[in-house]
Amino acid sequence: MLKSKKVLEPSLFGVLIEANSVYCGIHLTEIKLPDQCVFLGILRESQVISATDNPSIFAGDYILAIATHPIMVPALKVTLKKIHSVYYSLNSCLLEARPIASRSVNSDDSHAPTSFNSTYY
Repeated sequence: MLKSKKVLEPSLFGVLIEANSVYCGIHLTEIKLPDQCVFLGILRESQVISATDNPSIFAGDYILAIATHPIMVPALKVTLKKIHSVYYSLNSCLLEARPIASRSVNSDDSHAPTSFNSTYY
């Protein structure tokens, strides 16, 4: 008589790391994965770097992970696709400085109208 065996249905998942990923610049082992999920490594420029090497993560890398049960795939995707809420790069800032009008009184001339000075934030 054959006994019913639990069938393992692993799901491989890879995610491209964008410049605004929360994982840029950290080591692979610093990421906390959901239960039943493990790292396989990183794909960088056609080379696979094993998770045992604990590589640093850079924009353009693919993080490769596996969920040992299909129900964990959505949690794994959410975990690996975390990004900063505002796009930024360590090399450049895409937020432009905009002048904000602020009212100030000219102390040299008390009867002069108020003027607007630009302040950058």
